[in-house]
Amino acid sequence: MVGVSAITIWYRLLMERRFESDRHTIMPPNFFVSHALEEGQDWRAFMAGIATYPNFMVAWWDVDTVLLPIHSSPNHWLFGELRLASMEVHIYDSLGRGAYEKFQSEGIFSKFERRVANYLDKIKYWAWRNIPRIPLNMQFIYEENVPQQSSHLGDCGVFLCMFMEQLVSGQPIRVLIDPKNAALEFRLRMAKIIWGSSLAPL
Repeated sequence: MVGVSAITIWYRLLMERRFESDRHTIMPPNFFVSHALEEGQDWRAFMAGIATYPNFMVAWWDVDTVLLPIHSSPNHWLFGELRLASMEVHIYDSLGRGAYEKFQSEGIFSKFERRVANYLDKIKYWAWRNIPRIPLNMQFIYEENVPQQSSHLGDCGVFLCMFMEQLVSGQPIRVLIDPKNAALEFRLRMAKIIWGSSLAPL
């Protein structure tokens, strides 16, 4: 299973390879759940692009999309793409609608929206973007045509990393003919890249 450590390394690798002209940023894997659970961690430096560790974060007012690894208890990962112009969050899940419907019914999406709205005010997002402040009214949209993993165990983290790389590369997320082999090939590719990087665990 690809867990939080590998996902963290993968997001950091993608951010380190980001071109200055790219119009996306990626938040750490605990960003969404921290907001959903209304924990006390202060995310202003990450959203304003001034975090010192990691030091490659980009201000939200300098991008069009914010990519969100999302953890669903107890052991599932899915992926969100926040489009800032419309304040739509597109949800990509390799295990169907279960987590999406749970987040809706438990008010998780509403909690996330309230926290993000508060942080946007704190970092003066609207002023930096030079646009009028608007009520967020975030829409959380479940994406239907998404590759589905072939089993309920082990591959959700792989698909999350696959979705993340596809979006930062400008590739569409599309249904795979052979998701089992695609996940295996991507897992092997991830391992090779991670172990060949300076972020590989000791």
